[in-house]
Amino acid sequence: MNVWNWASFSIVSTHTYFCSIGAGLGAGHMNDESPEARFNQTAQCCENLGPPSSWRFHRVGVKECLSGLVKRPKLSSTPPVSALGRLADVAAVDKRAISPSIKEPSVVPIEVPPALLLDEIENAEQDGNDERIEGVLCGAVKQLKMNRSKPDITLYLSLMFLAKIKPNVFATEGIIEALCSLLRRDASINFKAKGNSLVSVLACNLLMAAYEEDENWPEIFVKVYIEDSLGERIWVDSSHCKNFVDNIQTAFCTKMPPKSMLLQLQTDTGRSSGDLSAGSSPHPSTPDEDDSQTELLIAEEKLSPEEDGQVMPRYEELSESVEDYVLDVLKDQLNRRQPMDNVSRNLLRLLTATSGYKEVRLMAVQRLEMWLQNPKLTRPAQDLLMSLCINCNSHGTDDMEVISNLIKIRLKPKVILNHYMLCVRELLNAHKDNLGTMVKLVIFNELSNARNPNNMQVLHTLLQHSPEQAPKFLAMVFQDLLTNKDDYLRASRALLREIIKQTKHEINFQSFCLGLMQERKEATYVDMEFKERFVIQVTDLLTCSMMLGITAQVKEAGVAWDKGEKKNLDGLRSFQNNIAAIQRDAVWWLHTVVPTIAKVPAKDYIHCLHKVLFTEQPETYYKWDNWPPESDRNFFLRLCSEVPLLEDTLMRILVIGLSRDLPLGPADAMELADHLVKRAAGVQSDGTTSANAMGKWSLAVFT
Repeated sequence: MNVWNWASFSIVSTHTYFCSIGAGLGAGHMNDESPEARFNQTAQCCENLGPPSSWRFHRVGVKECLSGLVKRPKLSSTPPVSALGRLADVAAVDKRAISPSIKEPSVVPIEVPPALLLDEIENAEQDGNDERIEGVLCGAVKQLKMNRSKPDITLYLSLMFLAKIKPNVFATEGIIEALCSLLRRDASINFKAKGNSLVSVLACNLLMAAYEEDENWPEIFVKVYIEDSLGERIWVDSSHCKNFVDNIQTAFCTKMPPKSMLLQLQTDTGRSSGDLSAGSSPHPSTPDEDDSQTELLIAEEKLSPEEDGQVMPRYEELSESVEDYVLDVLKDQLNRRQPMDNVSRNLLRLLTATSGYKEVRLMAVQRLEMWLQNPKLTRPAQDLLMSLCINCNSHGTDDMEVISNLIKIRLKPKVILNHYMLCVRELLNAHKDNLGTMVKLVIFNELSNARNPNNMQVLHTLLQHSPEQAPKFLAMVFQDLLTNKDDYLRASRALLREIIKQTKHEINFQSFCLGLMQERKEATYVDMEFKERFVIQVTDLLTCSMMLGITAQVKEAGVAWDKGEKKNLDGLRSFQNNIAAIQRDAVWWLHTVVPTIAKVPAKDYIHCLHKVLFTEQPETYYKWDNWPPESDRNFFLRLCSEVPLLEDTLMRILVIGLSRDLPLGPADAMELADHLVKRAAGVQSDGTTSANAMGKWSLAVFT
């Protein structure tokens, strides 16, 4: 009895205690029978094991059964090691070489009966005949290829067993080419026929077993992946090949979106990712669907090692050549002359998987709007949009161009628009500098002739995502507008009012105003021609922002306060405290920052100081565009002036008056301080002491 006999491999059911063909061999029941008879008994035992979902594979006495033939450890160091552990002929074999194209198997196949496969390999192993081992395995692959619809159970179980104990025998160039040929579409078969993908799944897992411990994979894996991705996606989408596919995808450096965000995989009715027999497969089907499913469930248990396997970078040494190949294929696909309706959904899904390349992101985003508007491509296009945003993480020139194109996309359907906003959030998470770029591009687009109607909704999303940082970047954009040679103050005020209106006052006004007052060191600001005008216009935007902070709730509370009602004043008090904090920051700005920007004339400097404290003439607040409207002017000005006076504000005003370098004299400073203290003292509290109501500012009033 040959120790390689497949019958030594036992199958155990979780519902049936131990059923071992090897036990029968030990008792001498099958010693005189033919291999075919032994396999018939094996199959009969399998039928008695119960449901296929409960089958598990085990090795029983591997050392004893194989007479000392054990699995050799994988070696990935150089010089390369052949499948059987002997040094390869470097001049003849280099399994890591880049294939110029997807070649057909170059080894002459040696076909043997499936039941004798393991015996033949053992004999060749003992004789040291590597070429025969390679030929026998290629012959087995040939038989699988000729019987895709229903491969011989003995054959693929033998290959599975061999991969389990000696995966290195599959790691030669000829066998790799042969197995990769099983992953390619057979053009001679009707591609519309429905069938199972058992052979493809088997090939994937045999390759995974052979290369699991190898850090450098051959480029041919990427090529067959690309071909199947653009074709019928027989094994690329199979959950049974996930580990193999995930390792190939490390070549693209793509951060894939979570499955919960991928709409295509959830809703694609063509094929479920876990169904091996459904979908448009190029393999013809047979009536024995149940048998095929049984075989698939057996195959699922193999084929990977005891664990699911690890995912690690496999193409670091070939990264450039792989990238060039992928880009050439995608450019060829995208540059074909074809109507937009004929663009393949699978092309979009391949773009999704390869969007780790910046060139792919740039190519895809330029066509993304048309794909999103095509009902046939909407779902894969949404997945592509998500992948582009998640992988836009370098903030280089190409990624900034990608963001610019994303901003220009116009969408109307609410479902797609909501998904777009979700993608914008992922874009902000991808790189810390994307937020500032997004804010700037959205504002500039809003001021352009090709205005996107979704700009305000995008800006609202930015403000919600980063409530502290987004207002500061928005303020920097307004600073940029005010540095232009042309006067942009009127347009800036109108834009600011529109932003506040469309975002429903969901903006941190204090952060925005502080951003307006930050000193900028860029050459544009250092060499600015109209520095005095810049200071005056920033002051105007500060006062406009403070008045824009009056929401409908604050206005209602102010009216109720005037009527003597003292209920629901929390919103009013919060508004007053915000205004007091902004005024404190504004006085700091005039004291420390403005003198470094420009030498502002005394009249303009004092005007700016009085204006931020709302002690200037009323017409200076609305003369540019008649806002606030006449019916609200006095009320708005009173709400912004009757606010707490913080201690720091008062002390800094007095320091400004004592400074010889600033235009405000000591007497004027004392007069202004006296006015502010009296005004603050006149602010009424809601039935409590002034100290409790006003907090820290009360020190300035009562000390």
